[in-house]
Amino acid sequence: MDWMTIKSMSLIGGMACFIVLIAMMIDLASGLHKAKMRGEIRSSWGLKRTLTKFITYEGSIILAFFVDVFLYWSRLFELFHLNAITGVPVVTCLIGIFLLVVEFMSIMEKSDRKTKKDFSEAGELLTKVLESKALKDALVLALKAQENGSGTSSNGEEDGQ
Repeated sequence: MDWMTIKSMSLIGGMACFIVLIAMMIDLASGLHKAKMRGEIRSSWGLKRTLTKFITYEGSIILAFFVDVFLYWSRLFELFHLNAITGVPVVTCLIGIFLLVVEFMSIMEKSDRKTKKDFSEAGELLTKVLESKALKDALVLALKAQENGSGTSSNGEEDGQ
């Protein structure tokens, strides 16, 4: 058993944990910032979800690392003639990449969903404004005033100088 290989695998596993932690922090900061910009309530419930996510994500990386250690000890890669990846924490790296993609999508999804919600709310407001009787009455009055006043300027003189 080569303990140097296990140490290098541990270093890669530790880096995967750290990088995923940084991605989670970026996602949290992004979510808090967007909620603050929108005036939404930020509660302890949302922060508790982040703790659950931390435990799930980091636990997944650690378990993937254990799988990689057992793969190394069992010499399974050598059995399948995959000597090039012997001692490489492949499962840990794949899980780490997957979690980074999930975090990236989470950040992008939040911004898209909130932007769509803004457009939806603006559309609803515009629809209400356009359907309002007061607006219709004001437009009718403005059109009548325009028709009655056509051919005269604002001071009552004829145009066409």
